[in-house]
Amino acid sequence: MNEPTSSSSTSNDRTKKKSESSKCFYAFRTGLPEFPDNSEIQGNHDLLTAYGLGPVERAFNGTRRVKEKMSAFLPHVIGELHLDATKEASSLRALIEKPPIHKEISNLSSSAMQGFKLSAGPVDERYRHLFERKQEVDVLAYSEKSNMIRIKPPYDPYGRNDLLKPWSFRLSTDPVRSLTAHVLLSPSMTGMSETSGSFQYTTVPHFLTNCGDSLLDSPLAKKKRMGSRKFAENVPDVSTDDVEKSENWNNSYELLSWMRNDEIGSDAVMEGPFGPRKVVYCDYTASARSFSSIEKYIQSEVLPFYGNTHSSVTVTAEQTTLFMHEAKQEIRAMSGCGDQDSVIFTGSGSTCAVELLVHLLQSEAGNEDVVVIHSIQEHHSNLLPWRKLAKEMRSVEELESGHVDLDNLKAVLKEVRENHGDIKIIGAFCACSNLTGVLIDVQSVTKILKSCNAISIWDYASAAPYIPITFNGETPLDALFFSGHKLPGGVSSPGVLIVKKYLIQATKPKRIGGGTVFFVNDSDEWFLKEVEHREEGGTADAVGAVRLAMAVKMKRAVGEETIKQLEETISRRVFKSFNKTNNLVLLGPSTVEGRLPVLSFLIRSPNSNLFFHHNYISVLLNDLFGIQTRAGCMCAGPYAQKLLGVDEELSREFVNAIQESPDLDRTHLRRQAEYSQQEFLRPGFTRISFPYFFTMQQVDDIVSAVEFVAEHASDFLHLYQVNTETGEWHHQNQRVFHGRRWLGYIQFTPSGLKTKAKIVPDVTDMNTCLRLAQTLALEASQSINLSKIPDGRVAVNEKFQRLRWFVLPIEIAEQRAGRNSQLQGTVFIPRKYSDVPVKQIPEILGKLDEIPKPSENDAKEESTCQVICDDVVCLLKCDDQSTKAGATENVGVDESEAEDVKQMEDWNKRVIVKRIENLRKEEERKQEWQIPPLEMYKKVTDVIHQLKMIRNGDKVLVCLSGGKDSLSLLHILRHYQQRCNKARSTSFQLGAITVDPGSAEFNPRPLIEYCRKLNIDYFYEEQDIIGAAMKTPGLRSICAFCSRMKRGRLAAAAQFHGWNVLAMGQHLDDLAESFFIAAFQNGNLSTMKAQYTTKDNQLRVIRPLIMVREKALRNFAEEKKLPVVAENCPACFNQATERHRIKQLLAQQELIFPDLFNSLRSALKPLLLVVSAHTSEMRTQAVQNIVNSS
Repeated sequence: MNEPTSSSSTSNDRTKKKSESSKCFYAFRTGLPEFPDNSEIQGNHDLLTAYGLGPVERAFNGTRRVKEKMSAFLPHVIGELHLDATKEASSLRALIEKPPIHKEISNLSSSAMQGFKLSAGPVDERYRHLFERKQEVDVLAYSEKSNMIRIKPPYDPYGRNDLLKPWSFRLSTDPVRSLTAHVLLSPSMTGMSETSGSFQYTTVPHFLTNCGDSLLDSPLAKKKRMGSRKFAENVPDVSTDDVEKSENWNNSYELLSWMRNDEIGSDAVMEGPFGPRKVVYCDYTASARSFSSIEKYIQSEVLPFYGNTHSSVTVTAEQTTLFMHEAKQEIRAMSGCGDQDSVIFTGSGSTCAVELLVHLLQSEAGNEDVVVIHSIQEHHSNLLPWRKLAKEMRSVEELESGHVDLDNLKAVLKEVRENHGDIKIIGAFCACSNLTGVLIDVQSVTKILKSCNAISIWDYASAAPYIPITFNGETPLDALFFSGHKLPGGVSSPGVLIVKKYLIQATKPKRIGGGTVFFVNDSDEWFLKEVEHREEGGTADAVGAVRLAMAVKMKRAVGEETIKQLEETISRRVFKSFNKTNNLVLLGPSTVEGRLPVLSFLIRSPNSNLFFHHNYISVLLNDLFGIQTRAGCMCAGPYAQKLLGVDEELSREFVNAIQESPDLDRTHLRRQAEYSQQEFLRPGFTRISFPYFFTMQQVDDIVSAVEFVAEHASDFLHLYQVNTETGEWHHQNQRVFHGRRWLGYIQFTPSGLKTKAKIVPDVTDMNTCLRLAQTLALEASQSINLSKIPDGRVAVNEKFQRLRWFVLPIEIAEQRAGRNSQLQGTVFIPRKYSDVPVKQIPEILGKLDEIPKPSENDAKEESTCQVICDDVVCLLKCDDQSTKAGATENVGVDESEAEDVKQMEDWNKRVIVKRIENLRKEEERKQEWQIPPLEMYKKVTDVIHQLKMIRNGDKVLVCLSGGKDSLSLLHILRHYQQRCNKARSTSFQLGAITVDPGSAEFNPRPLIEYCRKLNIDYFYEEQDIIGAAMKTPGLRSICAFCSRMKRGRLAAAAQFHGWNVLAMGQHLDDLAESFFIAAFQNGNLSTMKAQYTTKDNQLRVIRPLIMVREKALRNFAEEKKLPVVAENCPACFNQATERHRIKQLLAQQELIFPDLFNSLRSALKPLLLVVSAHTSEMRTQAVQNIVNSS
C-alpha cells in the first residue's frame, strides 16, 4: 500500500495530485480494524440514513452500536473522472467500477473527510472484502437456514414474503442471523425498488461479514466475498463447493417441481375394483414417461418441418437432417464422445444396440474366436447376443455389496489368457443392475479389463437416465449402449450405441437397404464408409431422436450429480423403511450406498414359508393405490434366479413345468402367446422404482402403501382369481378391463377426429386411499366364505406340486377357519446377503439440511468459480481450433482483447492448482509423465533452439485444451525441461492454463485433477464466452468471437498470474490450413506465427509444434493413452467448416504428392518468422523474409 496522505489536504493539493496522474483513492475510517469507542459518522455521509437501516437494526443492537460498527467497517470509495486518461488509471478501473459511494474528490469538503484517511493504489488485503459487489445470491445459505425455525418468513414491509419460498422461517434469537435475514429482505439494502420483480443485489453493505465469526465463515459470507473480485486482486484461498451445491439444489428444486407438473399422466385416473385411483407410475426402470413441454415442442417446431433425411435440398429435409445431427450432438455432449467415437441410433433400444455391436465387431470372414466375460447381473440384452458370438462365456461373481468381485475378474482373465493365449476377450458388464439398482464401479472394472487387453463394453440402460456417463474418462470405454425410452421424456425414442471406431471391422451394414449405400448399379453396390450413416439405413426416426435429445437436455439441466444424489437419498429412505417392514423380503445386497431406488421384493405369507405371487402383489398395489409396479424376472433371468435362490437343477425343473407342449399345432389353434397350464408356477418378484423428481412426501406415501400390502395381502387374496395359463391375478369383479382405451372408437370426420368421451371421476389423495384401504381390509377379512373359494391346489399337476412357491386363497381361508391344514414349504429360499458397513451421508429431503464438506487435496486448490449446476461444459480448443472464422483468421493476441475480458463479470471465475515443492522420489515416479518419440522431440527442440523460444527465467504456460496436441505439447516441454535441468542449461518454469468458454457441450474439468496428479501449476479459467456470443447482436461467427475472447482471457490471465510465455499447440497441419484459408478467403499471404511478443511487450506467444505433423501427435497421444478430451464444438456440430474442407483438400493432394507437407513447411518458413503483433507490420516483415530467404 502507498504511503497514506493526509485527509485534511487542501483542495489545491488535491487538484495538483489530480493533474499529475489519475489515480483512485480509498477512504478508510481511522482506527481500523478496532472498533472506535466514541465514533460518529462525519459530514453528510450518514450511512444509517443512506441505507435505511434504522428500523431494522435498532431492534437488535441499538442505534449507537450500529453506527459504530458501520462507521468502522464500511469505507468510502472515492474515484476521479476520466479514469482512462492514463495506463495507471486503466489498470485500476475495474477496482472502482460502480462503488457503493462514488464522488469526485474535488467535491468533498474537509469536514466530510474528517476522521478518514486516504490510501492510493490497490486495496490492502485486510480491507479488500469491504469493496466487493454481488450481483445475485441465494436468499440464505443452507447453514443459516438450518439454524432457523421453519414457521413463517420474517416481516417484509413491502409484502414480498414469497421471496423465501419454498422455505419459510421464523427468525431465531441469534441477533446476527436475525439481522442477516432482515437485511437480505430489505429492498433499500438490496437496491430494489418497491415494485421490483427480481431479487437482484446491487449494493449490500459488507459490514455484515464482520458481525461475527459464525457469519463470516458461512457459505453466504464466502459467496459475497467471491462474487465481486476484480482484476489485479489475489485469488482467495477458499472453496466454493458448498455454494455451488447450494445453488444447484436451489435451481433443481424449482425444475423438479416443474417436472412433476409437466409429466404426462401425472393426473391420470384409473378405474379399479375399489373405485377410481390416481395413477402413480413407479416403473421408470422399465420405461419412462412423456413430458408435455417436450411433446408441444415437437408438435410446434419439429413436425411442421418434418421430412426425409436422405436429402438436404429442401427445407423440410434439411431441417430434419439438422435435427438428427443436433440430437446426436446432445448424446456426444452427455457422454463425452470424441471424433474417434461413433454414435449410432439403433431402433427400439438396447437390444438392437447390442445386436448391431456384435455385427460391427465381426469381420466379413467371421471366423475370429472370442471369449466373453460378463457379470452375473446382466440383462438378457447384454447376455444372449454374445452367446451366439463367443467361443466361451465366463461369468464373474459379485461381492456381498453387489459389486463386481474384482479379484475374481482378475482370476478369470488370467485363466482365459493361460487357456486361450491371445484370443480376443470382450468384457460385457452393466453399469447398474436393473433388479437391485446397485451401481457398478465402471472405471475399476475397465482398468482391469484393459490390463489384459480386453474390450470393455457397458450396458447403461438402467443407469443412463440417472448417473453421469463418461465414455472417455481416465480409462476410456470401448463401447456402451442405452435405451432412450428409459430417460424421463424419452418415450418412443431410439436406442443409442457408442463405439470406438478402431474396433469396427464390418464393412457392410447389418440391415442392407436405403440410406446405407454409396452407389448401386445392375451388378454391384458400394456401401457408405462412415458407420454412423451406413448403419442407420431406412427412414430415420427423426422425431424419436429429437425427443431423446430433449430428454438428455432435461437430464443435464437438472444436473447429473444432483440426480444421482437424489436417487441415492430416496434409496436410503426407502431401504430404511423396508428393512423394518414385516413380511417384506428385499432381494439383493443390504447396502444402500451407491444405489438407485430400484427395489425387488417378495411378500411372505404370515404363518407359512410360502410367498404371495408377485403378480398378485403388483395388482393389489394397482387396485388399492393406483401404484404401477412391475412383476416377473425383469429380463435378467440368471441373476433373478440367483437372488431367489434357484439353482441350475431347480431352474430346469421350472422350465419343464412351464414349457408349452411341442405337440400343439400353434397355427391350427391360433395360439398367440406361448404358455402351458402351469405358467403360474414361474418364479418371480415385484419391482418398484422411484423417479428422482418425486417429492419425499410421495415417496413416503408409496412406502406406506407397500407396507400396508405387506401386512394385509392375506385379507384380500380370496377376492382375486388367478389364470394358471398366464399367471395373471384379477379381482373377481373386474375380470374385464373396464377402463380400456380403444383405437376402434376413433372416427375421422369432416369436423375432425372423434372418439368416445371419457368421464374422469374425482379421486382422493394417497392418505385418504390408505385410510380407505384399512376399512376395505377389515371388510374383506370378514367376508371370507370358505365354501365359495375354489381349491386352486388341484390346478397344479401332481408332478409339479413341489414347485409351487406361493400361497393360494384356499389356504388362507382354511387358516382363518381354524383348520389344521399343512402348508408345504417353499421350494426356494432367497439369497441372504451379509450386512455391509455403510458410510453415513445426510439425507436430502427436498432441501439440503447439510452440505458435505469438500475433500482435502494434496495440492492446494483455490477456487473462485461459482458454478450453477454440474453440467458439462465445452472447451473450444485453443490449440487445434483457435481460429475457425472462415473468411477471416486472426491468430494474434493483443492487450485490447485482454482488457476486454478483465471487464467481464466472470473474470473472477477460476480454479488454481499449485505445484508441490520437494516431492519424494517415489512420489515423483508415480507421476504419469510420458516421454515423446525421439524424432518428434528433436523437431520440437530444433525449433525452440533456432528461434530462441524459451529463455532463462521464462515462466511458460501451456494452453491446455485437453486435445491431443496441447496434451502432447505439455509432455514434450516437460521432457525438455527435465533434459535442460540435467544439462544445467536453460532454466524455466512450466505450467498449464485452460479457458472454459462455458458451452454446455463439453467437460474439460477432468483436466484439473489430471494436472494435480502431474504436480504442475495449473490455472482453470472460466468465462461464459458462448453466453456472451448469444447476446451479441449481428454476430456472424461464434467461432471467431470465441477465439478472440479466449485469446484475450489467456493473455490477461497469464499476466495476472505472473507468467510471461504462452505455449500453444498448433502443428504443421494447422499452419498449412491457415495459410490456404487466408489465401483463398482473404487474398493474404499469412499464417500462424511461430512466435511473437504482444504489443505491450508483456507476453510472448510461442508454437513449438510447428514442424510436427498432426498424425504424429495423434499416435503419441493414443499410444501413451493421454486423457484426450473429446471435441464437440456447439457452433458447427459435425458440419464441414472451412478448416475441415481445407484439411480434406490437403489430404487428397498428399496422396498424389507424399512429400507435400515438407514442401509446405519450406514455403511457409518466411511467414512463420514474422514476429510482430501489429497487423500493419506483418506483411512488410513477410515480404522481407521472402526476399532474404531467396
